[in-house]
Amino acid sequence: MELLWFLPAFTLVYISAWYLLSLRVKRWDVIDVAWGPGFIFLVWIAWFFRGMPTDGRATWLLVLITLWGIRLLYHTFRRNLNKEEDWRYHRWHQGSGWRFLLNSYLKVFLFQGALMMIIVLPAVYSLSFMSLRLYSMNILGIALMIFGLLYETLADYQRRAFLSDPLNKDKLITYGLWRHSRHPNYFGEMLFWWGVFFLVLGAPKSWMLIVSPLTISYVLLFVSGLPMEERYRGRKDFEEYRRRTSAIIPWFTKKART
Repeated sequence: MELLWFLPAFTLVYISAWYLLSLRVKRWDVIDVAWGPGFIFLVWIAWFFRGMPTDGRATWLLVLITLWGIRLLYHTFRRNLNKEEDWRYHRWHQGSGWRFLLNSYLKVFLFQGALMMIIVLPAVYSLSFMSLRLYSMNILGIALMIFGLLYETLADYQRRAFLSDPLNKDKLITYGLWRHSRHPNYFGEMLFWWGVFFLVLGAPKSWMLIVSPLTISYVLLFVSGLPMEERYRGRKDFEEYRRRTSAIIPWFTKKART
């Protein structure tokens, strides 16, 4: 029963602190920077709160989620530094008064806090048990987490290097991992959280935690991931790239039209 109030309580505190910071800096997109560290905060709080379990499963969860969160913090902070606020959040500045502030708190910060709770739930749940042994499916989960983390890191590095060249402005990156997937970073992200799910299997009723990877997969595929990133639709070069290249799962490219 403690889990029912532990996770929402600490998530609310964390998200509210970032909301207050957003009011000071007048940018709602700080929530993107807060995303990675939020997972680190919640799993380490869970580890401490549950008696600091030291089994292999707990160690892998803490280490890999911490590395994932640090990588995402670096990526989002560097992306937002000296850049105008993301257009998705800018609209929330078009208003005033306490109702407007409450509305933005609910729809921007609490909404993402709720997503954070759902996605991190398998890790927090698993950390509530002491000395769980590792099964073969858990080893698979570790492999998926490591591979997914490395894959999305390389994808983001390749895109960042491509965009750093002024000659590539408004061009499409179609080499490296981006040759076989239009969104290899999202593929790595989904692999990571499916890996978390497989790592926690074996704990009582852990199969129900599949809601976590299903949620992050749905968000990336249909909400704030792929739909918002494919802003070049209608452009001839992008339509050809889209025709030849898999959306998420890396696959062989189709032949160019003659």
